[in-house]
Amino acid sequence: MIIDYVKFKKLPIQDELQSFIIHGNPRNISNEIEHDIINFYKKRDYVRTNYVIDDDSQTEHINNNFYEQSLFDEKKLITINICSNSIPINLKKLLQNVCNQKNLNRVLVKLDRQQSSFKNTKFYKDISKSGCVIEVYELQGNLLKQWVKNKCMTNGIDCDDEYINNLIQSNMNNSLSISQIIYQKSFMQNKDETNIIQNSKFTEYDLIDMILKKNLSGFLDVSQYLQNSSAPLPYIIFLANSEIEKIYSIKNLTTKPYIPNFLMAKYSQAADSYNSESLLTALKKIICIDINAKYNSRNSNSWASFNDLFSNMINNDVHI
Repeated sequence: MIIDYVKFKKLPIQDELQSFIIHGNPRNISNEIEHDIINFYKKRDYVRTNYVIDDDSQTEHINNNFYEQSLFDEKKLITINICSNSIPINLKKLLQNVCNQKNLNRVLVKLDRQQSSFKNTKFYKDISKSGCVIEVYELQGNLLKQWVKNKCMTNGIDCDDEYINNLIQSNMNNSLSISQIIYQKSFMQNKDETNIIQNSKFTEYDLIDMILKKNLSGFLDVSQYLQNSSAPLPYIIFLANSEIEKIYSIKNLTTKPYIPNFLMAKYSQAADSYNSESLLTALKKIICIDINAKYNSRNSNSWASFNDLFSNMINNDVHI
C-alpha cells in the first residue's frame, strides 16, 4: 500500500507487513515516522539492527542477517538508511525477495525523495503491493499548524493560535526549523512565554534572509547582534548550511529541495546570483567552523570565521 504522513498517523501499523519504505523530505518527518515504526516493533520484542549504506557493499551481510536463524528465535527489525540518491541494485532485489516471502523479520528502508519516474518502476509497484510505501512531503496549512501544536504540547510549551502562526511564518513553513526552535525552548526556564520569538531585534532567520538577498552589510549587522546576544552559533551554522545546500541544489541538481511557492522567487534569485564554486567551497569549509564552534570554541574565533566565510561567499569569492 502507498500512504502519506496523514494516513500513517491515522491508520494502525499492520503487523503482517514485511517491509516499509519511507521516502521523501523533510528528513525530520521521515525520522518521526521511522521512530514510530521502531517503537511499534520494539514493544513486540523485535531486535533492531541498523545499517547506513550508499552502495551494495553491505547487501550480502544484510541478506545473511535477515535470513539466518537465531539460536534464541529472535524476531529482527532491520533498518536501512540509504545515503545515495537511489537504492543500490542488489538491495532492490533483496527487498523484492523479502516482500515475496513469509517471514517474521521486518525491513524498514529510509531514503530521500526520488525522481517522479521512481513511481513507474517495477520495483516501486512490487513493493507497494506487498509492503508499505510511505511518501513524505513538507507539511502545510492546517496540518502543519496541528503538527506544531502537538510538538508544543509534547515539549510542555503552552501555545495559542497567534504563537503558532508566528512560529510558522518566522521559520518560513520549515518544519525542521520549527522543531529545532521548540526543542530549544523546551530547555528554557520560562516555557510559557509565548512572545519570546518576538523579543529580539533580529533572529537567526533575519540572517538567512540576508544570505538569500546577498546583503553583506545587513548580514554583518544581524550576525553581530546575534553574537552580542549570545545566540547559539552551532544552531545558526546548521541553518546557514541548510540554506547553502538549498541554493546549490536549485542551481545544480535535478532533484530540487522543497521550497514553498511564495518563497520560490526569492530562492531562484539567490541561485542565479551565487556561483557554484563559492557555494560548494562554502559547504566544505563550514564543516570546520561547525567543529570549532562545538568543540574548540576557547581556542578559535568561530564567529569571525563564520562571518569571513559568508562575506566571501556573498561576494562570490570563496576558494579552497
